[in-house]
Amino acid sequence: MGIRAYLFFSFLLLAIVGIYTYSIVPSENTYYTLTIFGNSWELPIAVWLIIPAFVLLIASVAHMVFYSIKNFFIKRLLKKDYEALLTEIRYTLLGEEKEFEYRHDAFKVLSIAVRRMKFNPKSEDTKTGKKEIDEIYEILEKIRDGVYVDLKKFRLRSDNELLNQNRLNFAKDDKKSIGEVLKHCPTLDSVACKKAFDALLSQASYAEIKAYKYQLTNEMVLDLLKRFADKEDNFTLNVEEVKELLETNGLDTNGFLAAARVLKNVLEPDVLLKLYDNLQLKNHDAAFSYLYILFELRLIDKAREFLDGNDESEFERFRILLFLRDNGKFVDTDYLICNA
Repeated sequence: MGIRAYLFFSFLLLAIVGIYTYSIVPSENTYYTLTIFGNSWELPIAVWLIIPAFVLLIASVAHMVFYSIKNFFIKRLLKKDYEALLTEIRYTLLGEEKEFEYRHDAFKVLSIAVRRMKFNPKSEDTKTGKKEIDEIYEILEKIRDGVYVDLKKFRLRSDNELLNQNRLNFAKDDKKSIGEVLKHCPTLDSVACKKAFDALLSQASYAEIKAYKYQLTNEMVLDLLKRFADKEDNFTLNVEEVKELLETNGLDTNGFLAAARVLKNVLEPDVLLKLYDNLQLKNHDAAFSYLYILFELRLIDKAREFLDGNDESEFERFRILLFLRDNGKFVDTDYLICNA
């Protein structure tokens, strides 16, 4: 019941009680005098009867007004917290980090939970009913599916991963668009940055790739060498660039070996031998690949000399290979060394 209805029916009840009392009280006893501390008040009995009820009415109305005002402000704060949470969800979905203040502890908990979540919307997901959030879910789904979306109205940070992914969707084979992504990538830790650099590796020159000064992985170096070996790819490397590529990217034993297996079909034997001879002198991880090249080039005596100069516990597979060769058993180097 609202306050207006409460007041109406309360006053109606007081009026009925007052009129009824006035009608049943004899005319000679209509008034009653109340004396307190020497002060006297003379009022009709009907009025004296309804005064306590009237005071109670005023107190109850004051109580309801107080809590109505209190609830109004509570609902107002709840609404502000709710709207702030919706905004934070939108920013979180877009990959933006912004701080929001909440008055209620429940919303503070929800805010922390939202920021720690990762969202992967599915096309069959039920819509939330909030246009602003459903719109972002649709955008995320499109970008995930490789569709370019206009994100200008959201004013995202220049290094926003979603923005970078969207740029890649716009032009995966455009070095200018890829460069726009990479200029905001101090490292390749994010998915978008890694994807942009992978796209660059597949089409740029060595000079363009080297300009970004990223540490290349075994796989990245191998991809470049495969491009170098591909006659249909115009990617070129000179011997010094190959040497730099192998020396400066922290390749491990497997990386050097994979590179050697590609380069043996590209470089002249003497160039390849000299390259890996220099590498193994500077980096012990290249020694395994150096032996591989010696066996591939049938330089058995040189391989024997190298093995004799190292501990017997090292290069066990090559020692087995040498034993087989010494006993007239020819086993393909790749079969024993690379498949073991």
